[in-house]
Amino acid sequence: MKKLLLVIVLALFAFIVPLAFAGPAYASDCNNAQSVFGDSYTLGKGETLNGNLVVFGGNVAIEEGATVNCSVVVLGGNVEIAGAVDEDVTVIGGNVDLRSTAVIGGELSAVSGSISRDEGAEVKGGETQGFNWEGSRPFRFLPIPFRFVDPVFYVVQAAFNVVFSSIALGLLALLVVLFWPDQTARVSAAVTTAPVASGGLGLLTLIAVPVLIVVTAITICLSPFSAVGALVFAAAILFGWMALGMLVGARLTAALNLRNLSPAVSAGIGTLLFTLAANVIGWVVPCVGWVVPVMLAAIGLGAVALTRFGTRPYLSGLPPQPTQPTPPPPAPDAGEATMAS
Repeated sequence: MKKLLLVIVLALFAFIVPLAFAGPAYASDCNNAQSVFGDSYTLGKGETLNGNLVVFGGNVAIEEGATVNCSVVVLGGNVEIAGAVDEDVTVIGGNVDLRSTAVIGGELSAVSGSISRDEGAEVKGGETQGFNWEGSRPFRFLPIPFRFVDPVFYVVQAAFNVVFSSIALGLLALLVVLFWPDQTARVSAAVTTAPVASGGLGLLTLIAVPVLIVVTAITICLSPFSAVGALVFAAAILFGWMALGMLVGARLTAALNLRNLSPAVSAGIGTLLFTLAANVIGWVVPCVGWVVPVMLAAIGLGAVALTRFGTRPYLSGLPPQPTQPTPPPPAPDAGEATMAS
């Protein structure tokens, strides 16, 4: 929702501010926008739009032979393109359908929607779906004096990615602990019992397994095993990370005296906060911020390896710790013995 609000504000900024501050130095067509609110827009065959097209709450159709000389931004509507768009196409909350004659000179970005294309459709700048807009700017038609919003856009984008990934992993941890509570608890116990051994084994695994996957991928006979190995490797990293989150959630629950909180909910909250803190550290601390998330992931991965994905407890072969002998019951007093007689 924050991402959508940000894009809406930037879209309004994109075509309102240039109109208010436009001068002789910024008279190019791509500093202007054709805006449509709550209605659909069709650019007919042979027609040309000399400017940007921004549509809120409506569908867009660019027929074969039609041309948009700049960019197209659509919020809350579907887009069908059979003609040409010289620059970027950004669609939020709608689907994109590219016909065989469609040509997009820039990048095609679709958020909360799907992209379908016929054979022959051409997108010269590449495609992105979802919220991964790294290295791209959806409003490249902003005039140069207003390009200062780019750093703000990227900061908000990075913050949204951090929060979104934390929430997603928290929900996933809740489901994992709900269905595999014992396995996750064994991995968490291995982290607590042997953090050094888990970290060392995890670092070796982080280095060795990708090399093995690459080696097997370049051979024809073993290439299917590389794909399976990559999936298992990713699952192990995620499982270890959620086990660490379960440990954080348990400590947090105990500290706050939340006794009625289920282990699954506790693990979900712990994973969310744990992921958020690790991502913030990796994002804020320059140059070496990535070390903390990698080390934490290595500890979790090593614990997963030590427990065979939580199927057996770590150090299960050691003899059990001796229990303290039960003290004999106290002898009755003389007065109690007399009364009993």
